[in-house]
Amino acid sequence: DGMNYAIVEDGTVVNVIWLLPANAAEFPGAVPLNGIPAGIGDTWDGTDFYRGGEKLLTLAQQAEKNAQDMRAALALLGVTEESEVQP
Repeated sequence: DGMNYAIVEDGTVVNVIWLLPANAAEFPGAVPLNGIPAGIGDTWDGTDFYRGGEKLLTLAQQAEKNAQDMRAALALLGVTEESEVQP
């Protein structure tokens, strides 16, 4: 099955294409996105993609990060998972 690849030149995404992994070697600079929503203008450091200096995450990774951030914010307010709901 095919997947999206970023075409990276000098650390910057210059295009996003769909291709079969077996053909990736034919495209110098092709990096599999693996669910990362990178686009033209984003950067690649050889390990991760970035937009505006922030690491790009898959949708699942972003959802988990959002949930962790929400739990931390609620904890600052004194709300924990063990808190009782008052009628």
